Amino acid sequence: MADDAIDGFLDLLTPDNRAWLESRPRDEQVTCLTRHLEVMEGEKGSGPELHDVLNPDTEGVALGDLQDPEKVANALVRQERERRA
Repeated sequence: MADDAIDGFLDLLTPDNRAWLESRPRDEQVTCLTRHLEVMEGEKGSGPELHDVLNPDTEGVALGDLQDPEKVANALVRQERERRA
């Protein structure tokens, strides 16, 4: 995967998420980028877990967030961080 694609993905992230992902091995960065591209292209099954937008105690991505690449990117990284914690 091209460095430009990873750099573009990193630019979508909050400073905290960006720092965390940059500290991870390259293959994990590529995996997050790939998942993001799949979600944005419509393959929702491999993307972030969706949640009920009426329940503020749940975590994930609301359906409306799928229209915002930055929210999706940050949700993917947040979920990856939670898995590795």
